[in-house]
Amino acid sequence: HHIAAGILGVLAGLFHLCVRPSIRLYFGLSMGSIESVLSSSIAAVFWAAFVVAGTMWYGSAATPIELFGPTRYQWDQGFFQQEIQKRVNQSAATTSVAEAWSKIPEKLAFYDYIGNNPAKGGLFRTGAMNSGDGIAVGWLGHAVFKDQENRELYVRRMPTFFETFPVILLDKDGIVRADVPFRKAESKYSIEQVGVTVTFYGGELNGLTFTDPATVKKYARKAQLGEIFEFDRSTLQSDGVFRSSPRGWFTFGHLIFGLLFFFGHIWHGARTIFRDVFAGIDDDINDQVEFGKYKKLGDTSSLREVF
Repeated sequence: HHIAAGILGVLAGLFHLCVRPSIRLYFGLSMGSIESVLSSSIAAVFWAAFVVAGTMWYGSAATPIELFGPTRYQWDQGFFQQEIQKRVNQSAATTSVAEAWSKIPEKLAFYDYIGNNPAKGGLFRTGAMNSGDGIAVGWLGHAVFKDQENRELYVRRMPTFFETFPVILLDKDGIVRADVPFRKAESKYSIEQVGVTVTFYGGELNGLTFTDPATVKKYARKAQLGEIFEFDRSTLQSDGVFRSSPRGWFTFGHLIFGLLFFFGHIWHGARTIFRDVFAGIDDDINDQVEFGKYKKLGDTSSLREVF
């Protein structure tokens, strides 16, 4: 970014050395005023701030996820979930499902976790990400849920801007087959009624199957947040409330500074361009003192007749 901005600045400097503005442009933009120079210089700063804020938030080659974490759109679009599933499908063609999931790098699995979504940090939640869900200890593995009829079920993932979300398990056709009900008395698809089990592939719980409803519900809630990880919350006394990633803080900081300089540009530009108006000097003030325009100098009612 600095190299690109520097090259642009050098080219702009050469341009202004070679080209002079017209008299109308010179007076129209008050180029003789140092405040006009200040105002136009500020524009370069807020432009750069907006550009880097945009490329950081939406993602670009200049903002790698290994340094700044994933973007929120990668969670919204299930980007890493699809990538992981593609790799598993390719490996499962020649080996077992458990072996295929064991080949998935923990880093890739960790990207597919909502806690790394920069948009999950709320207002006034200061501090590091580790102050939220804690220090990631290890990947427990990919949870596969099945009902009594051996249908594979998928937990509906939590959208970005939700703090809580109902636990719903869907089949491959998108039909709700199980849930964790709000009112047990009226439930039809509860984990107990449907007989849901969970099996882990890859990670620390590789090959283990749980049939206890309480345990299945625990992992179903965790599966809402993406791949399931174990966190150490005691070391840093983490409070369980998500914090934003460096990507989110960078965007926020540069957007605030960009807006500050943007309004500064508008403020100083307006001050210098309309300085005469603010001082009470109107456009026709020169007419009043123009020699020969009026019979009586300064008396606008004594306009001479045009011959």
